[in-house]
Amino acid sequence: MARRTDPPITPPARPEPGSATGTDHLHLTLPERGGPLDWSGPRAVRHAALPWLVMLGTLDLHRAAWGERVTLRRPRHRAVRLAGAHRQALCAVLEAAVPGGPELRLDWSGRPARHAAGPALHAARPADLPAELLGCLTLPPAQALDAAMPFLRRAGVLRAQLSDGEELTDLHLHPATLHPPAPALHALNIGPPHATLGRLWLGAPPGPDAHAAAHALFVPARAAARQAELTRVARAARLSLDLQGAAQALRDGHALPEEALQAAQRLTRARGAALLTTRGALLQTGTLDAPALRRAARSLHLMRGPGRATPPTPALLDLGTPGGWTLLVPLTSPEAAGGAWAFQLDASAQPWLSDPDDLIWDTLGRAARDPAHATGPRGLERRQEGGVTLSPTLLSVLGSLGDSQIPSQIAGRGLSHLTGDGGAVGGAYLTAPGGPVAGDAGRDLAASAGRVTALRAPEVQTELWRASGQGEARQLTLPGPAPAFLSVSPVQVGGQTTGVLALLHAAPPPPATLPLLSVLAGQVGKASEQQRVLRDLAQVREQTFRVLGRVLEYRSFETKGHTDRVTALALRLGQALDLPSTQLAHLRWGAYLHDLGKIAIADDVLHKQGALTAPERRWMRRHVTIGETLLREQGLVPTEVLQIVRHHHERWDGTGYPDGLSGRDIPLLARLFAVVDVFDALSSERPYKAPWSRADTLRELRRVSGTHLDPDLVETFLIMLESPAWSGPPAEPFDTALH
Repeated sequence: MARRTDPPITPPARPEPGSATGTDHLHLTLPERGGPLDWSGPRAVRHAALPWLVMLGTLDLHRAAWGERVTLRRPRHRAVRLAGAHRQALCAVLEAAVPGGPELRLDWSGRPARHAAGPALHAARPADLPAELLGCLTLPPAQALDAAMPFLRRAGVLRAQLSDGEELTDLHLHPATLHPPAPALHALNIGPPHATLGRLWLGAPPGPDAHAAAHALFVPARAAARQAELTRVARAARLSLDLQGAAQALRDGHALPEEALQAAQRLTRARGAALLTTRGALLQTGTLDAPALRRAARSLHLMRGPGRATPPTPALLDLGTPGGWTLLVPLTSPEAAGGAWAFQLDASAQPWLSDPDDLIWDTLGRAARDPAHATGPRGLERRQEGGVTLSPTLLSVLGSLGDSQIPSQIAGRGLSHLTGDGGAVGGAYLTAPGGPVAGDAGRDLAASAGRVTALRAPEVQTELWRASGQGEARQLTLPGPAPAFLSVSPVQVGGQTTGVLALLHAAPPPPATLPLLSVLAGQVGKASEQQRVLRDLAQVREQTFRVLGRVLEYRSFETKGHTDRVTALALRLGQALDLPSTQLAHLRWGAYLHDLGKIAIADDVLHKQGALTAPERRWMRRHVTIGETLLREQGLVPTEVLQIVRHHHERWDGTGYPDGLSGRDIPLLARLFAVVDVFDALSSERPYKAPWSRADTLRELRRVSGTHLDPDLVETFLIMLESPAWSGPPAEPFDTALH
């Protein structure tokens, strides 16, 4: 079979033997399996290489690997700011150290590199396709190479390399070609110049059969490359709509900011994402490198520092994360108050990073301008009747709040109602991220209305917190050439001050202002208390489900840790499939509860060491329906969780139980969970068997793919297991962002 090589690259960042270490080139290696760039080189080299590495596409890497010289030119316009880009040379060259070998060199010095002579290169000539190659035209590139193998041998081909736009397939037809071909060999490109998709290596000048093979292999490779690009564009469009929908739900008060952040993370294929201010992360999702996140917050402070008149633009930073970059997308709405999204990306070929016109950039730009992502749901404007602005009253303030239960939305609506020509000129709701605040501790602008520049000043915020610490509403006067007047009311939760509402006036406010602000503060405090209770309940539910799963491990003598292992595996596979956060939460709960029905199975059946009799087998199989019935009777368990519990023993070929479903009639999450459940059962020790080796386990998964398990999910799962990211610590099965 052909050996596949995925596009991400892993450079050892070390010079060639006998050469001096410089800052104008970087050594890369194209591995057999994927992995992010290894940023182990000197800091100067990393910064100088970053503008060029961002421009590399998958096909650039493949073409360089089979011996082409890939030239990169400095772009006129960039989608993202890059450190050192202003010093970037006019062009750079990516080429193989030895044609056909895995070692690549990226050079931006402008000096020609000295390499051993390459093979004699031939351009493909028109040739008639023999009938033997016609079947290759409709196959995927890797299968087309396998099918054409006998013909290629007769044509004198020693080695064939073919790209589908995502993976490089390398087929060796002779033992002598296990190493890079000798200089005396000949090479025939697959495809026209500057659009090649592969190369054939021969021991003699190519004849008509070799040219025919090159033409035949170009057809499926070109179709696959086009399909890969269409798939990428379709994915970006779908996930862009998801992000826009999350923003709309946030504005309408039907979602929390975490959901929009997770949608943006999926869109950018980031390992993790965070909502940052200059003081640190407010929200986090995914797997994040904490030191790099702290450095990103410092970078954000520099981007938004004094004297920056123009809004900051997105920046791609090398912050020392192994194999990764950090993308900072500043939130540019007036309400953002210095916020930004931070995405930690794999340092691999990502075409959208260097394309200003890519849909992902357009979507991120719209999101950055949307105040909902910075402050949460915003408020309503002051009501008008017949063109006359109404004065605020107790009823009008309460009426302006609507039915929202989100504190920042309630505050925003109430402050907007109290702000206008005849009242306050601006208002703000300040919160303490860590809980109750005393003295000069940090605070965040959670909602605002009108002009709030003066309220952002540190000395003003310190005075606000000092006044709110007395536990009652107060009026303050700020001295100066133009005195300002403040109405201040604390927001309390459980008897502790967790926030403060403030209104800024150009003239002494009317007497009714302070009581109305106190009413608004009471409503915000109630919503905050309710939100805290709901989060506590969500955590209790999560931990209850998890404890139930772990109790069942001991009840059925399952290997210790089975529940947490299958939960972590299922979540990783779900994230690899870009499942939305709601489905990931349902997948997690289903993993906890999948064997709940075993609680009703008799011990002599559940713990039997030998084979079960037919009646015992029928009784054991009832555990899936018993578990579903127990959970359905509660009335609060989502349908997808019930489907996992009932259908995780169904089989792809229809021979499973309890309903004999087959193929895609089996619910997706049940099919997904079945893959990880089988993997853990095989690879773990049980009372009746020793653990299988990793090789045997993977071999068995491949064997039952298409009969017992969904073949597409098995393929994704195996790729996930073989990726370098798999060697890192697993994500915690409980993620509060997925409530």
